[in-house]
Amino acid sequence: MPHPPRYVSRLLLLAMGVFSFASGAGTPPPRPWGPDAFLPVTEARIAALPAAEQPAWRAYWQASTSHTRPATKPTDPVENRDKPLVNHAPIPAVYSTRLKLNAPAAWYASAEARSLADNIALWQRPSGGWTKGGVYTRPPQSDDDHHDDWSSGTFDNDSTIYELRFLTLVITAGNAEPQAAAWRASFLRGLDYIFAAQYPNGGFPQIYPLVGGYHDAITFNDDAMVHILELLQDIADRNSGYAFVPADRAAIASERRARGVACVLATQLRGSDGRRTVWGQQHDALTLKPCAARNFEPASECSSESAGLVEFLLTIPHPSPEIIAAIDGAMAWFPTRAHRGVAWNRQATTGSGLVERSGAPDLWARFYEFDTGLPIFGERDRTIHYVVTELSGERRLGYGWYNSRAAALPARYAKWKTQLAK
Repeated sequence: MPHPPRYVSRLLLLAMGVFSFASGAGTPPPRPWGPDAFLPVTEARIAALPAAEQPAWRAYWQASTSHTRPATKPTDPVENRDKPLVNHAPIPAVYSTRLKLNAPAAWYASAEARSLADNIALWQRPSGGWTKGGVYTRPPQSDDDHHDDWSSGTFDNDSTIYELRFLTLVITAGNAEPQAAAWRASFLRGLDYIFAAQYPNGGFPQIYPLVGGYHDAITFNDDAMVHILELLQDIADRNSGYAFVPADRAAIASERRARGVACVLATQLRGSDGRRTVWGQQHDALTLKPCAARNFEPASECSSESAGLVEFLLTIPHPSPEIIAAIDGAMAWFPTRAHRGVAWNRQATTGSGLVERSGAPDLWARFYEFDTGLPIFGERDRTIHYVVTELSGERRLGYGWYNSRAAALPARYAKWKTQLAK
């Protein structure tokens, strides 16, 4: 099927204002994804890189493939294209058991917290990371507990990062030897897992060792890479109790965090005028171009994850000119995509799904089309829609198609600009 003409220009969209968004008028028909929505890292693709880049990538590939790979590839119910579409409540996501990271400090010295830390160490995978869905109220009872599909270890849904931060809180809560020695060893194995997982260009896959598919993409989705870089920064600065990390590991964490920031800057998109804009939800590991992920997550300009990246960049002390330019570029983009005076009615089945609401915070679609700036919405059959109410009930109800995350950025940006000028 040919790509429909993109006859609605960005200028026209801005001129039409909120009325067009609220009415759903003037939008193109649905269209399919392109054939190369995402590409995994492969030996053949590495061999096509410039000669100077190949040694580092070959070493990375060999290290990844040296691990025992899972028997089956990771899947989600919503990725299954052969399953018929249904109109019912969303399919629940798989999360690791939520770990308390904001409890009173004394609680982390409790028997309950220490028992959780013991079990976290037992659930750690041979790679050094953690899988999704760990039940840390008990030890793993068999290898089936590790969910073969995700058994390599992952950063998805805060996995691995939550475990490492929880271990740190328990380690620093008080003397509990010899348990603390085991917790420290587990933490350092997890830190080494982060070092091993990082691509030569500074990005991070969703799963390591690599398993193929969109999981190999540089993953900004749900702030996965941001949370890794925040942890590396805390370790490098010995913040929040990370003084127990050996100096050599802290130095590596500092270098890896800098490498990650460089990747963030390198992946930032640019408009037709060459100006910096925002980021995709995930980017190809080798080309750094934005790419698709799950069947309903097309390659796009992504508002929520871009807001998270700006939030992170605003925390970097003594920002370089490149970081300043990245922040300025993104902050100029957000107002051009904002939907003002409206709110999203998730239950709506007709129209745009947006309703007028005075005083509502600015609203953004999660995904915007590259050339037109139009909001886009993905279905499980890999079709892209321009009206959210065209989606099946399962997808419409089961995903955050609109968000107000960037609404808090202008105040932080203004404060940052003031401090920068001092």
